[in-house]
Amino acid sequence: MGQILTGTCSWTDPTLLATDFYPTEASTAEKRLRYYAKHFPLVEIDSTYYAIPSEQIATSWAKHTPLRFTFNIKAFSLFTQHPTKLTSLPKELRPLLPPNTNNLYYRDLSIEMRGLLWEKFRDALLPLDSTGKLGVVLFQLPPWLTPGNTIKEHLLECKSNLPHYRLAVEFRNNAWLNEKKQAANISISETQ
Repeated sequence: MGQILTGTCSWTDPTLLATDFYPTEASTAEKRLRYYAKHFPLVEIDSTYYAIPSEQIATSWAKHTPLRFTFNIKAFSLFTQHPTKLTSLPKELRPLLPPNTNNLYYRDLSIEMRGLLWEKFRDALLPLDSTGKLGVVLFQLPPWLTPGNTIKEHLLECKSNLPHYRLAVEFRNNAWLNEKKQAANISISETQ
């Protein structure tokens, strides 16, 4: 039987900070991560959903955790078909988009822009991957997405952009469990 790891969604989640889990001296995100990693072997990083982190940040996460610590990374919102604010994109890429853009969707981006975003995301994962600390990349789909060829093709595109990483998909619409839609679910897994 495999090993089961337990952890929380973020070591800086407000609900965790509202408890007495952290000692007073764990007053910064870095100190909290070090303390957290002494008690849990796993954490889910939610901040990567809101913005693609820099390699330096991911290097810091790896540096401040023990050898066998695992980070599950939530995929950037654009990659999960959620609307994303222009200000969530890396600063150097924002000028490449129309200035009056408010919410973007993946479908709104050019193939070149998609490629640049995937490259930045892969680069951000490298420090965790190279230290053996990257668990899965979690694609938390919005509740309005239902099974079908469009989402299947998108998930295959996600996998092709992260070929060396383990992906997990959270389906948040009960249609994925509907017997009539199970064929679509199975065909996604069979193509991998």
